[in-house]
Amino acid sequence: MLLCAIPAICQLSRTPSQSSDAQMPATRSTATNPQRPLPASPITNAQQVPGAAKVTAAVSNLSLEQAIALAIDNNLATLLAKQREDEARGFQKEALSGLLPNISGTAYQASVTENLAALGFTPGRFPGFTSTFIGPFKNFDARARLQQTIFSLSALRNYQAGRAGVRVADLTEGIAREQVATATALAYLETMRAERSVVAAQANVTLGQTLLKLAQDQRDAGIATGVDVTRAETRLAQEQVRLSRAQTDAEEARLQLQHIVGLPLGSPFTLTDPLRFSVETLPAIETAIATAEDTRGEVLAARAQVTVNEFEARAARAEQLPSLEFLGDYGVSGITPVTSALPTRRYAIQLNVPIFNGGLTRGRIQVASSRERQAQLQFASVRGQVEEDVRLAYAALRTTVDTVRAADLSVSLAERELEMARDRFRAGIGDNIELVTAQTTLANARLDQVTALAAYNGTRLNLAAALGRAQNFRW
Repeated sequence: MLLCAIPAICQLSRTPSQSSDAQMPATRSTATNPQRPLPASPITNAQQVPGAAKVTAAVSNLSLEQAIALAIDNNLATLLAKQREDEARGFQKEALSGLLPNISGTAYQASVTENLAALGFTPGRFPGFTSTFIGPFKNFDARARLQQTIFSLSALRNYQAGRAGVRVADLTEGIAREQVATATALAYLETMRAERSVVAAQANVTLGQTLLKLAQDQRDAGIATGVDVTRAETRLAQEQVRLSRAQTDAEEARLQLQHIVGLPLGSPFTLTDPLRFSVETLPAIETAIATAEDTRGEVLAARAQVTVNEFEARAARAEQLPSLEFLGDYGVSGITPVTSALPTRRYAIQLNVPIFNGGLTRGRIQVASSRERQAQLQFASVRGQVEEDVRLAYAALRTTVDTVRAADLSVSLAERELEMARDRFRAGIGDNIELVTAQTTLANARLDQVTALAAYNGTRLNLAAALGRAQNFRW
């Protein structure tokens, strides 16, 4: 599934600490090697992607494009996926070996003794044999041997399965790149949100200081009371606590981004991409679903895995068929390499006909057929999941657009309310309860605006991940 349904916003949907008082392989499978399950969907949150296995030099400025490129080069998930692709190519070579010549050489020099009685030549049974022990005598042999499969349908199907397994591994590596790109963009977005929250909290502290100064001036002028000053001091202290929490969250977000991307932890850097609001024109949802089914690595890998298991099932069934191979050797034999050594050879065409092997072949057929059906079921499930991901992303994008607009309006109205309340208090009409209430409303509205903007960009990231385009996503 994506993010609590789609991969990006679970991290964003957690309530920030500062707003607590606001309102918001693909390996070749055999009978003894279990299959490695394919990823069924993009990641749920950034914590599901491991950290970087390599660390690069620190950077002063970091864009989203640069962060994704660094993460793909350094993150453990992509590095392991590349190694699994090499592993799959090794399995392909193993399968190909069953179709290629097998050439070997041997040589030996022996000193031999024999007991003729062990061969049935006992004394008295055959004239001239008085002793059953002969030797020692020398024997030498050196030769090259060739074994070549002429026809084996099972070996051919195993090679085809190995070749298809490389395709699965390549697609799985693409899935890892997409997941790392999604996690990087999510961590980048969370860092932008946290830093914007720090800016909003700092603005609220500055406003609290200004209103405290106003309350003190009004008290000195005999218009306000000490209660008004204390009320303003309390509100300022609350905003300072929020600022401290926002700064902690921002530092945590920066460390998480550095851990995923592969930058030195604690090194200073500046995010260059802005957190902005821009409405995009979307294609029809049916078009988007068709695009996702054509581009999502999960769908392509699941389809390729079906092909792998089909070849493996056909290879298992082909083990019941005869196979044909060529056997030959050529060398010299004699007493020693220089005594009585003569060239000798042997060649043959051998037909292998399986009759009964204790049920081994039947068991392999059953295992391979079951894996084939499992792959088909998984492919159908992944296709359904991809469609759900796209539909959820579309629905979330529509609602977050309205949320951002409502949050912007809320900030404008809260600022107007604050100005009106400040004018009333400055004019001596009542105490500063209205002013502090308006101040709280504006502080909450500012944080809600940041959260709504981050959630909207998160849904855009969700849609890109649902379409298999996270690596090319930009704000």
